[in-house]
Amino acid sequence: MKNLLTLITFICIFASMSYAQIVVTEISYNPPEGGTDSLEYIEIYNSGVSAVNMNNYKFTKGVSFTFADTSLGAGKYLLIVKNTTAFKTVYNKTALGWSTDPVSTSNTLSNSGEIIEISDAANVVVTSLTYAKVAPWPTGTEGTDGNGKSIEICSPLANPNNGANWKASAADLGFQLNGKQVFGTPGSANSVPECAQEPDFTVEVSSNVFTPKDITIDVGKTVRWVNKGGTHNVNGTLATFPSNPAGFGNGAASSTSWTYDFRFTKVGLYDYQCDPHASLGMKGTVTVRDTAAAVSYPVRTISSLTTTNADGAVDSFNVNCTVKGIVYGVNLRPAGLQFTIIDANNNGIGAYSASENFGYTVKEGDEVEIKGAVAQFNGFAQIALADVKKTSSGNSLVTPKVITSFAEPDESSLVTLKNMTFVDPSKWPGTSTSGFTVVMSNGTTSFDVRIDNDIDAFALPIPSGTTFNVTGLLGQFDSSSPYTSGYQLLPRYITDFVSVSGVNEPELDPNVSVYPNPVTQLVTIVTSTTPDYISLYDAKGNLISSQKNSLTIDMSEFSAGLYFIRLVKGKKTSTIRIAKL
Repeated sequence: MKNLLTLITFICIFASMSYAQIVVTEISYNPPEGGTDSLEYIEIYNSGVSAVNMNNYKFTKGVSFTFADTSLGAGKYLLIVKNTTAFKTVYNKTALGWSTDPVSTSNTLSNSGEIIEISDAANVVVTSLTYAKVAPWPTGTEGTDGNGKSIEICSPLANPNNGANWKASAADLGFQLNGKQVFGTPGSANSVPECAQEPDFTVEVSSNVFTPKDITIDVGKTVRWVNKGGTHNVNGTLATFPSNPAGFGNGAASSTSWTYDFRFTKVGLYDYQCDPHASLGMKGTVTVRDTAAAVSYPVRTISSLTTTNADGAVDSFNVNCTVKGIVYGVNLRPAGLQFTIIDANNNGIGAYSASENFGYTVKEGDEVEIKGAVAQFNGFAQIALADVKKTSSGNSLVTPKVITSFAEPDESSLVTLKNMTFVDPSKWPGTSTSGFTVVMSNGTTSFDVRIDNDIDAFALPIPSGTTFNVTGLLGQFDSSSPYTSGYQLLPRYITDFVSVSGVNEPELDPNVSVYPNPVTQLVTIVTSTTPDYISLYDAKGNLISSQKNSLTIDMSEFSAGLYFIRLVKGKKTSTIRIAKL
C-alpha cells in the first residue's frame, strides 16, 4: 500500500508539472473590426523544458477547436485564430484556425469575458482562465475591448486568473484597423512589463529584532522587510549612516503590518536600524557583493556582432562583449536606455536597458563604451546593457549613406532617402501616444518612416515642402522568423527632413542675434519671434543638437570652432553664425 501511495503521489506531481507547461499568454477577444470578428486570436506558450505533442488537445471552453498532430517546442508560441486567411492578410502570420466558416459570427470569443479552457487527449484540463473586461483586467480605457490592443500576461508563470497579471499590449504593430492603431505580439514574446517580483530575501521585523539580523546578497537583489508586530521602521539613510554606499529606509516608525522593499544596486556594507529601538540593539547589516566582476566582456567590433544567418537571426546572439561607438539620436526609452551607437565606418548597433540608465544621459556625439550581451528584438540587433561609460563628447558624426532600398547590412546605420514625398500627409500626426508611422515614396518604392514619441518631430507639424531628403537610423520590427522584413527609417529630429522642393524659405527674423559671440559656455538667442525649434550645426553641416522651448544653448562641452544656429517656425527660418572658444 505504501508503494502504491508513493506511485500515485508521483503520478500526480508529474501530471501537474506537465500540465503547467501549456499556458495562454495573449488574447485578442475584440479586435477593432466590424462584422465577424475574423481577427480574434489566442496565443499559447510552452513554458516547460520539453516539447509537447498537442495531438487531440482541445479547447473545451471559450471556442471549439481540436489540435491536429502538432508539436509545441519548449519556449515556443502557437497562434490559434478565428480566420486564418484574414489573419494572414492583416498580420502576415500563419496560424491554426478554429473556424471553418470565415463569415460565421458563431464560435467567437465573448466581448464581455468568458472561460478559456484547454484539455489534453485524455480530457484532463491543462490550463483554464476566466478573462474579463473590467478591472483588475485591462479595460477599454486602456486600449482593449475594440480599441486596438490585445491583452498579454506579464509572465507565463503568473496566475492567469488574476486580472492584475494581464496588461494591454504595449507593442505598436504599425498599422490601423477602422482608425484604431493595432497593438499586440501574436506569436512572440509579450511586450508588457514583467510581473511584480517576489523579493530575493525577506527580513522579519518583530520583538525589537531583525531576523536575520545580518545578510549577504549579490548586487541587484531585492530585500523585503516585513513588520510582524510592534512599532518599527527601517532606517539606512545617509543622514544616519553616511558610510553606506546608498541610503534607504521607509520613513517614520509605524505599528501597521507594513512591508518595505529595497533593491541594492551598489556594492558595499550597509548598516541600518529601527529608530525607536536602536538603543536596544535593533540593528542590522546588508553586505552586497559584486557578481559582475566574474563576467567577461571581451572587446569586439560592431561589424563582428551584427552579421546574420539566412533567416535574419543575429550570429552573435547572447555573446558578451565590450563595444565602443558614437551615440546617434535621442534616448527612446526614458525609463531606461535605448539608443544607437555607430563606428567610423557607419556600422551601427542598438543599445537597450529596460530600467537602468547606469548614470548616463544620452547625447548625440558622445563616445561611449558599452558592455552587455548581444540580443535581438523583432529582428533588430541590440546589446542588452550591463554597463555604459562615456569616454568623450562632441565627436563628429559620419556622413549618411544614401540608399534606395532597406537592407539588413544597413540596420542601425545612418542613412538618407532622397527625393521623398508623403504618400498620405493626413497620417501626420498619428493617433498613438507611442509614436506613428508614415509612408514616403520616391516615386518607385514606398518606405515606412517611424516617428517615435521621444523625438521632437512627434509634437511638431508635418515638415513644410513637397519633396524631401530624409535622414535617420534604419530600424527593424519583424515579429517572426525569418527576420527579413519590417524595416523602418527612424529620423532623429525634425531637421532630418530637408526640403528639396526648390522653394526659397522666407526669413523668420532678419534681426536675430546671439550673445556672447564668441562663446565659451552659454549662448542666448535674441529674436522677436518664438521659433518652433532651434538646431545647432557644426562647420561641416552636421547636426549637433535640436531643442524647443528654450532660447539658450549650452556649448560648454563642444570643441572650439565655427557653428551655425538655425531657427525654424513653420516655413520660415533664420540662420546665424557663432564662434566657440
